[in-house]
Amino acid sequence: MINIIYEKFPETISADGREYRVITDFREWIKFADMMGDNELSSDDKILLLTRFFRSPPERVTQELLEAVFGFYRAESLEPKPPADDDFSEGRPAPPVFDWKTDSRYIVSDFLRYYGIDLLSADYMHWWKFRCLFSALPDDSQCQKRIAYRSTDVNQIKNEAERRRIMRIKRAIAIPFEYEDDMIGAIFGI
Repeated sequence: MINIIYEKFPETISADGREYRVITDFREWIKFADMMGDNELSSDDKILLLTRFFRSPPERVTQELLEAVFGFYRAESLEPKPPADDDFSEGRPAPPVFDWKTDSRYIVSDFLRYYGIDLLSADYMHWWKFRCLFSALPDDSQCQKRIAYRSTDVNQIKNEAERRRIMRIKRAIAIPFEYEDDMIGAIFGI
């Protein structure tokens, strides 16, 4: 875990005993997420495209390198490792509660409203700084509201009228999702 108050955001990832310089702008890592979620791309295509996120493409892509890339994407060094999630104990991933593409207009508007940052005209922002700001959006932001509604377990709501209201909202803002074998984590065995 790093302390971003006095430690710089990383410009490299470590794998296979080497340091690899990576592109760090937030736009590129949102593209990365879109690419990984694109079911029309094969695993081989994704691995090939993944090398474009390096300043100099690696000679070969290993499991350790893939894990390092995904660790950088998840900004793992910003927070302690979370405990294992019981939602995946049945072997089926839960539907996503947020999507960079589907929710892009809310990201742009929330950053402008709460931070005064116009993401559409920003010259550069490190991916991890973007992640810090995104995760700190207040509960009344559109992004956080959408996450809250999508993650609500309607089975826990006792009031029938409230349960129906939440279900209508969940359907209206649902992210297209299919349970497929080639989901991001399964693609690379991560």
